[in-house]
This record gives sequence, C-alpha cells and structure tokens, in this order.
Amino acid sequence: MKIKKEFIVSLCVMLFSSALLAEQKMVSIIGTADLQGMMSPSMQKFDLDGDGKKEEVMMGGIANLATAYKQLKEENPNTVVVSAGDDLMNKFFHIYKGEAIFSLMSDAGYDLYVLGNHEFDKGSKVLSTALDGMKFKVICSDLDVSNSALKGKCTPYLIKEMDGVKVGFFSAMTEDLPLVTSERNVKITADNVTTAKKMVKTLKGEGVHVIVLLSHIGYKKDVALAKQVKGIDLIFGGHSHEYVEKMGRIRGTSIVNGGEQGVQIIKVDIPLDENLKVLSKEMKMTKVSVPATNRADKAIMAKVKKYEEGFPEAVVLGKTETSWNLGSDAVRKGESTVANLVNDLMREKFKVDIVLNNAGAFRGKKVYKAGNITDEMLKSIDEFGNYAYILKLKGKYLKEILERSAASYGEGGLMHVSGLKYRINLPGNVQKIEDAKVIKPGTRVEEIKVLQGEKWVDVDPQKEYTVLSNSFIVKHEGDGYYWFKKYGTELKNTYTTFYSIMAEFIEVHKVLSPKPEDGRLEIVH
Repeated sequence: MKIKKEFIVSLCVMLFSSALLAEQKMVSIIGTADLQGMMSPSMQKFDLDGDGKKEEVMMGGIANLATAYKQLKEENPNTVVVSAGDDLMNKFFHIYKGEAIFSLMSDAGYDLYVLGNHEFDKGSKVLSTALDGMKFKVICSDLDVSNSALKGKCTPYLIKEMDGVKVGFFSAMTEDLPLVTSERNVKITADNVTTAKKMVKTLKGEGVHVIVLLSHIGYKKDVALAKQVKGIDLIFGGHSHEYVEKMGRIRGTSIVNGGEQGVQIIKVDIPLDENLKVLSKEMKMTKVSVPATNRADKAIMAKVKKYEEGFPEAVVLGKTETSWNLGSDAVRKGESTVANLVNDLMREKFKVDIVLNNAGAFRGKKVYKAGNITDEMLKSIDEFGNYAYILKLKGKYLKEILERSAASYGEGGLMHVSGLKYRINLPGNVQKIEDAKVIKPGTRVEEIKVLQGEKWVDVDPQKEYTVLSNSFIVKHEGDGYYWFKKYGTELKNTYTTFYSIMAEFIEVHKVLSPKPEDGRLEIVH
C-alpha cells in the first residue's frame, strides 16, 4: 500500500513538472556584431578567448552564417537574428556603398539591425540608399535623424511577438559618434543611460515580456549601463570586438558581445515561465561555430561571387599629388612626411593636444609614387590595424617618453608626433628601462615644445594633456612605452583604425598628399 502511494505521488510530481515544462517558453536571440564587410569566407588564426592563443577558424562568409541561422531557426522558431552594427567596411563597402553588404545580410536572415559608427563612414545619404528594400528593421533609439537622409528609415524601438511572447528591442549608439565620424546631420539625443531608462519605461508600458538592448557602445560600457538601469533582460552588444568567455550578469541583466568579422555566432536562450516571466538565472549563452564552406548557402554564395567579379584589382579611393615614402630609413631615422600627415589628421579629427605614434605603426616599407591612393596601399601602411587610443597624461611624463623614442632611433620605437616638436641629440646618453621603470635616464632629448593655439610653448609638467596614440603603445606597452598605461587617465579606445581615418578623409576630400618636413622632429648626429 505504501509503495502504491509513493508511486502515485511520484506520478503526480512528474505530471505536474511536465505540465510546467509544457507551459514554459523559450526565445532565442542570435547574431553578430562588427562583421566589417567580411562577406567572403576565409580561414584565419584568431584569439577566441582573449588568452593570446590563436587557433585557425572560419572567419566571415555571409553564406556560411546563413546556413547556421537557418538551422538555429529550425531548432527554435521563436528566434530573432540581430546585428549590433559596424558591418559596412572594406572592399564590399568601398565598391558597392553598402548595398551589397545589406542585401546579403538581408538574404542571410537578419531580422533586426542597429547602426554602428562605421555605417556613417560615407555619410547618411549613402547609408539611406543602402537600406532601401532591405527586409530587416533598423532601430535607432538615441539618434535624431530628422535632418538627414535617414528620416523614416529607422524606429526608436520595435516589438516582436512570438508564440505569445512580446519581446521589446531598443538600441544604444556610442556617445563618441561625433568624435569618430564626420557625419553631422545625425545627432545623439541623450546619453546611453538616459536613453535606456526611457526605453525600458516605454517598453514596459507596451506590455512586453522581454526587453533586449542591442548596443554599439562596447562591453565595458554595457556592464556600466547595466549597473545603472534596471529592467533590461539582455544586452547584445558590439563595438568592442569581444568574444566574452562567459555571459556577464549584473543583477537581472545578462550581457554578451557579438565579437567581430563573423568568427562566431552568439546565441542566447531566454526561458520564460508559465506566467511569461523571464527566468534570468537560466538564460544561457552559446558560441556557435561558423559552418564550413561546403555547407554554405549556395544561392547566397553565388551572389557573393557575383559581387566579387565586380572588384577591380585595387580599389582607388583618391589621389596623392606627392609620393609617400615609407622606406625603413625614412620612417625610423628621422621626421616622416607620411607620419606627419596621418598624425595631423588624427589631431584634427579627435581634437587632442598631442599625437604620439611609433615608427613601427607606419608600414608599407616602400615609396608609393604620386597618383592613385588604393585600399591596398592604406592596408599595407596600417598593416596591424592599430586602433587610436585617447588618454590624459601629465606633461612631466613627456620627457621620459621622448627619451624612449630617442633610445629607439633607427627602430620601430622612434616616436612621430603632432602638436609637439622635439630634438634628438644622438651623442647623448641612452635611456635604459627595466620592469616599467627608468633605471638610467637619457640625455638625448632637447627642446620639447607643445603647440598652444598658434604658438610653440614649453611643456607644463603639471598640465594634463589630451594625448592620442595607438593600441600597440597604449594597451600593450609596445617598444617599452609603459607610461601611457601606468600613468594615463581616462583611457578611451576609439575603435577607429589608422586605415579608416585616412579612408574617411579621402572619401570627403579626394586628395591626401604629404607636405614637406616642418622640423617637428630634428635629429642631431
């Protein structure tokens, strides 16, 4: 009798549990960020976990991604495919002005799209035209597009209902948009936190069950935002090109990043109970590998190849009226007209006081004659794809930094500048460093001056200067330059490469020519 009672109880528990499971629902958010125009597949070595170890993986291939999306949607029909922006880049963008990339993404199954800063690299008119006829919807919660060609092309939020579950989506753009793009007809309406609070309130008023933020502000800022704004179930981010090892969790908000160049697909499963309440602790992130090329969608692959047939051998971006000398001696043993040109562009674009970039950041290793500037030429010069970093640094550290430059004469560590000038006296003592510390001061550097308005003045040791350098120097302390990371404050990665800075200028002005040396770096033998 006792056994029979236990059996009946167990059966009731099983039936009750089954009923609960039957009533529970699952919504999946899948997608990418920062595809950067990688429509064609290629095998590349890539650091997937941020531990410095690279493994060979399939990178990009919109037809490959399409196969995965189709399979994932078959596994769970309640699935939304999203992009967190920065997809309009590279050759497909330069040749087809965004139409090819968006058309292929639309065919691949993307449902929702949020704009990244690089979508504006050719202006809002080009972007607007590229969006014509696309099947995916564009969200721009914090952008005023009323005075641009994008008017009517995007919505502040969007609600998708699947199997009775209402999912509300909104977006967040990097507040650095005015800094990293020349687009002036599109304005940021509010800071990210203010926008998020407003959108959460709006979407809750619409009766949604799930709130998803598709952001293009970077993972660290996503985390900071989640600490200040309640009510967001998932932040699916972009901009910082990170494949996080595990999903971030801040109170009830889960945070992921869409990585870059289509190396992996990020999938987040959002379970809801029988009352359609999100079970946040049971949310799960999965990194989905990109299928091999032999499994790529054939129709989309054929379309990719058709676009590729229209590629010239090299894409002409503009012209130069003078030669670009990037030979090793020209860049590593004295003032470089090309380095001056690029550094001046950066100082003007980002409105900083001083630009300091090492000789090793300027590649190419040859003389480019006057004439066409091509995409391949700029890629050769920016071989490593360095990002521009901005930080605050006290003037008292500039002497030691420039002594490190003087110690690197003839090597990649020689520092090229803008907004500053200095003299290297080679017979002087060479600086020596060890464990991020100067163990022997150098005496090679003389006459350091900074530009103040139109006048050259002495460096103020206590003044905080706004300085721009590159990721190799700032993030990785390359060539021994430890001062930026150790003493710099308010470090900011612009996620803008030397290549894109030059290409953006050429897009507007058509001509980019180095000027004669002006004496900002003097070498005394």
